[in-house]
Amino acid sequence: MALMLLTPQQNRELSLNSDRKSVFSAPIGTMEIVPANAELYAQWKETKECLLVALSPHKLSQLAGLEFEREDFEFHPTDCGHVDQQALMLAHLIRKEFQDCNLLNHLYLDSLLTVYSTHLLRNYSTFRDRSSPRPRGGLSPKTRRSVEDYIRTHIGDNLSVSQLAQIAELSPSHFLRAFKQTIGQAPYQYVLAIRLEQAEKLVVSTDMELAEIAKITGFSSHSHMTSLMRRNKLTTPSSLRRIRITR
Repeated sequence: MALMLLTPQQNRELSLNSDRKSVFSAPIGTMEIVPANAELYAQWKETKECLLVALSPHKLSQLAGLEFEREDFEFHPTDCGHVDQQALMLAHLIRKEFQDCNLLNHLYLDSLLTVYSTHLLRNYSTFRDRSSPRPRGGLSPKTRRSVEDYIRTHIGDNLSVSQLAQIAELSPSHFLRAFKQTIGQAPYQYVLAIRLEQAEKLVVSTDMELAEIAKITGFSSHSHMTSLMRRNKLTTPSSLRRIRITR
């Protein structure tokens, strides 16, 4: 687990795999790493806000294999009160996405968690002193076509960064960077644009129920599709269909 404090804590008590408790002041941005199967004790005396991310060992091993070509690693616990500004920035983005739950973009959240997990591996594990290869340049024309074809064919599925990176034969972090360099958009922005495009075509060219259109174009519900179309297209499925009917 990775704990990021979003509010400060005075006199925070912490113990990891020990009976000895540390008492310290923890400022905003304090990062705490709790390795799998560790014994943790923590106590605080005031209301706090934090982001606690539980990361699957299996998925972390897969990510490590893609990023560092090794799946075996260990996490190093952080010093008490250790501040990580880069992780704090990512934590705020993850928090904001959860708070805006009506417009939750699962691929965007998956992208954030992928970057967050990669950051943890690079800075708090046995990979800390080992750089991962960073190929330059974007996607090749062939790879771009393969990724775009996969997205359009599976637009109704719950797409993930790892799936798209596998199609491109890149590690997840390299894929995110190369995709944006080539397409000019992050994967989640591109996928949303395709979903809205296909939904709009179905709304105006068929009599299909709007809920069914939302389902086959990858939105979680009719209201989810409506909210995103209103935000990005300044219209709604119902408005588009009424315009078609009156023509």
